[in-house]
Amino acid sequence: MTSDNGAIFRVESLLDSMKDSPVGPQEQWPQPLHTTFGTLLASPHQIVFFWGPQYLAFYNEAYAPTIGQKHPGAFGQPAEVYWSELWDDLKPLLDQVRETGCPVFIKDRPFEIDRHGHLETVTFDIAYSAVPGDDGTVAGVLCIVNETTERTASEQRLRESEARFRNMADHAPVIMWVVDHTGYCTYLNTRWYEFTGQSLEEAEGYGWLDATHPDDKENAGNVFMEALARQEAFRLEYRLRRHDGVYRWAIDAAEPRFSPDGRFLGYIGSVIDIDERHEMERRLWESESGLRTLTNAIDQMVWSTRPDGFHDFYNDRWYAFTGVTPGSTDGEGWDVIVHPDDLARTQATWQHSLGTGEPYEIEYRLRHHSGRYRWVIGRANPLVSDSGQVLRWYGTCTDVHELKTAELQRSAIADFDKKVASVSDPADIVASALLTVSSILTPSRVGYGMIDRERETVFIEQDWTAPGTQSLAGLNRFRDYGLFIEDLKRGHTVVVSDAWEDARTKDKAAVLEAIGARASINIPVTEQNGLVAVFFVNKATVTDWSADDVSFLADMAGRLHNAVERRRAETGLRQLTESLEQQVHDRTEELRKSEERLRQSQKLETIGKLTGGVAHDFNNLLQVVAGNLQLLQKDVTGNDRAERRVTNAMAGVARGAKLASQLLAFGRRQALDPKVINVGRFLRDMDDMLRRSIGEAIELETIIGGGLWNCLADPAQVENAVLNLAINARDAMDGDGKLTIEVGNAFLDDEYVAKHDDVEPGQYVLISVSDTGSGIPTEFIDQVFEPFFSTKAEGKGTGLGLSMVFGFVKQSGGHVKIYSEVGHGTTVKMYLPRATASEDRETIVQTGPVVGGNETILVAEDDDEVRNTVVETLTELGYKVLKAPNAEAALVIVEAGLQIDLLFTDVVMPGSMKSPVLAKKARERQPGIAVLYTSGYTENSIVHGGRLDPGVELLSKPYTREALARKIRAVLADRPQRSSTSPMPPSGEPISRVVSPLRILLVEDDELIRMNTAELLREQGHVVVEAGSAEGAERAADAQFFDVLVADIGLPDRGGDVLATSLVAKLPHLKVIFASGESDGAIDVPAGALSVVKPYSLDQLAAALALVTTPSGTADG
Repeated sequence: MTSDNGAIFRVESLLDSMKDSPVGPQEQWPQPLHTTFGTLLASPHQIVFFWGPQYLAFYNEAYAPTIGQKHPGAFGQPAEVYWSELWDDLKPLLDQVRETGCPVFIKDRPFEIDRHGHLETVTFDIAYSAVPGDDGTVAGVLCIVNETTERTASEQRLRESEARFRNMADHAPVIMWVVDHTGYCTYLNTRWYEFTGQSLEEAEGYGWLDATHPDDKENAGNVFMEALARQEAFRLEYRLRRHDGVYRWAIDAAEPRFSPDGRFLGYIGSVIDIDERHEMERRLWESESGLRTLTNAIDQMVWSTRPDGFHDFYNDRWYAFTGVTPGSTDGEGWDVIVHPDDLARTQATWQHSLGTGEPYEIEYRLRHHSGRYRWVIGRANPLVSDSGQVLRWYGTCTDVHELKTAELQRSAIADFDKKVASVSDPADIVASALLTVSSILTPSRVGYGMIDRERETVFIEQDWTAPGTQSLAGLNRFRDYGLFIEDLKRGHTVVVSDAWEDARTKDKAAVLEAIGARASINIPVTEQNGLVAVFFVNKATVTDWSADDVSFLADMAGRLHNAVERRRAETGLRQLTESLEQQVHDRTEELRKSEERLRQSQKLETIGKLTGGVAHDFNNLLQVVAGNLQLLQKDVTGNDRAERRVTNAMAGVARGAKLASQLLAFGRRQALDPKVINVGRFLRDMDDMLRRSIGEAIELETIIGGGLWNCLADPAQVENAVLNLAINARDAMDGDGKLTIEVGNAFLDDEYVAKHDDVEPGQYVLISVSDTGSGIPTEFIDQVFEPFFSTKAEGKGTGLGLSMVFGFVKQSGGHVKIYSEVGHGTTVKMYLPRATASEDRETIVQTGPVVGGNETILVAEDDDEVRNTVVETLTELGYKVLKAPNAEAALVIVEAGLQIDLLFTDVVMPGSMKSPVLAKKARERQPGIAVLYTSGYTENSIVHGGRLDPGVELLSKPYTREALARKIRAVLADRPQRSSTSPMPPSGEPISRVVSPLRILLVEDDELIRMNTAELLREQGHVVVEAGSAEGAERAADAQFFDVLVADIGLPDRGGDVLATSLVAKLPHLKVIFASGESDGAIDVPAGALSVVKPYSLDQLAAALALVTTPSGTADG
């Protein structure tokens, strides 16, 4: 028990303080007191025991709350002290029991008591009885009480409320009545007695029924008693006898009454005289017999209601359309066949018309006899009397389902088009399409997924599902749900009305029904290469799909696919055209953060396109810096400190140039050129390169298993993969530890394959690379193969190494597994498919620096971006490059007589001429020409039986700068030599300067570069005329003679190559040197031209002048 100040006082705890009580400590109590107190203490009832003539109060825990703040002070103390405010009321009751020994029982006995700081009236049921002492006389009074204050107060309020009600009802203009829970009438207002002439004794109870018409009495009584049994509201019409003996029609309506605690108390009702209206309705009904005949002759649903909206007439068309039992929709029964989503709106509109008398018109869905809902237009107008009173309502329902469906579908499609016009995320576009279709077709599921035709799987990124329907998001196998994938592959829409009946799905019908797909529509989305996606809807029930349903879904599928692909294209274009004003590091970081977008496109190719734009401005800046530093070198000769600073700055320029070159050299993952190799011998040849790559502080151990199988893999990619893993291991060990490379045979069985995706059981050659480094945290293991993900510190890695390894192994038909433990190290295992054939030939791992040359190369490539990239790379390597967008254009260049050393051609290009034909014609016209093919996929025109045709050289796309350079040198080395050409000397190698002065026309739009270059050339003794545009150069050439044209390839008013062609036509002896900072340095001009790549040094420029003006460096080279 808690006192008013929050302290807790349990009765038992008060016994220790009884030594100060008049009765003394508990061990001294008389036996009757001791026994009685023990009994009441264990009782759950509210009990107080008043002992002795002083009425000392002893009570239990249940009683303590009834006296409030008197507890615990009152315990064991005289009652007169703590019950002083009611002692005059309480004492006589206690004295009566003490003096007579007779008990006292009183219900709802009121007392005025102060138990919470103020007087309040409370009521109790009390039972007072005498307790004898040892001598047999009354020693105390035992009081068992039960507080009834809340109940008595509630009953008092109810009595007052009923009094107010009776007063109001007696003055009401209508008859009102009340019955109790048994149906016994306890009250009828004065209007009843005035109308019927019954007396109180005649009417109350069940006597009111005697005033009803004999023909109506039984029905009225039955309706009343049935409603009473259900405790529900009721409404009935009967004829009631007036005091003059005339029967008049009346409406009797009642609502049930309930107490606050939910007990049924009976009914309160009213009776209204409707005799005039009933007579009018009778006459109307007689006139409507002809109307019924008329309405059944029209092809519309017709209905009619009483003035209060009670439906009592439907024509035959209504029942034919809905299939309901005649009479079942009378009254308010029509609402059960209105679509649940339309019901509230329909009822509200109807109630508004009933309340205002305004005509009624609304569109809603009504259940057809087929079970499907169809759109109808409901219209109604009231029949109004001369006085303005509504006599009846007449209405129609018109089937407009086809029109409404078409309208809704058009509106939904228009809303979808409008919404996705401002949406950039393809996932949001898909979500919008799913929601749009769900709102029209009301399915259990709508989904969109991308299809893998070979594996016959669909990956559903997201789907819309109705409540209670499971999502199918994720990877799904078509044949788990039937055989309709074959129809989809042929581009046929698959419509299933019932999975149990359709031959394509009946074997999987149980599965389909379990996921809410008893019926479905599957729309194939195709591109030029065939099936790519599917847009589908499911329904849990058998569905007779309409042609409109299929047409709508097909329209949405096309719009969705177009919108998604358009956004992806726009996103890619926007990324390509974004501002490139920030530093290269910022752009690389931006690309890394765009991982998800880049994963869906050719990631490395995109990086090449973006960084190409950066390289142009970056190289121009480096050219200005390099030119000024070269001029400054002569000014600081002899000043050691200044010379060191200039040397350091030049080294910085070189590093910047190298960075730009690396960025431009990024290529895409190339198609494989697999060969049968023995990995053990292959890795032994890589030993020296691996040791140089990882450093002397790291121990390298290579373990080659006995009886090693051959494998089928691209040797160059095997080298790259092992090298990538070794470098990753070196970084993880921070330059100190042990690297173990182990090669052996392995077999992946069915049990292993079942636990890993995208791997086939069988025999493999295993390459395992283990380190003793820092290890990879568990939460990152699943991400390490993702492009641009790296656990290294910022600036310590690109995050591309492991993703390249993963892609190579997967493309080779192999498997990759990584194991790692933080603090102990990491092991990466590559499984390459076993090859039973013998080795193709000894595989030599190419190492050493990349070497360019000054030969002329014709690039034939239809993709503008690929063509520009390779031309730029070749130009950087020192080659003179001619370019063509197709085989026909390339043949024109060959037939023009320009001597070409190597034809570098894509295998598949648009046009009637194929690349092998181009190569054949080129060899016929220039027998010494070398041919190198490139392709992004296997092409039967040069590959048969999985191998290249004899004599064919292929560089698979995407390829790196190093791979391109080495492949070109290798192909050129194998051709018959026809001229004495040699690679361009690298920067810094001594060369012989041109002694005789030359007249040079320098054309450069960048003023700083032009000034620096002109000064460098004049210091060499040459005569230099400057021009900032092609137009200025034309004017200069018209006015004077020149030996050499040095021109930027990207002039603002005309390309440098176009300018050179024009000037050579005027000055046939004119030699040409082009300067370029990126891929726009391609040369489509007569032989004899050379190029230098910005930033170029004085030695490089002098070397170019020497080569272009000497017999060995002219058109042949």
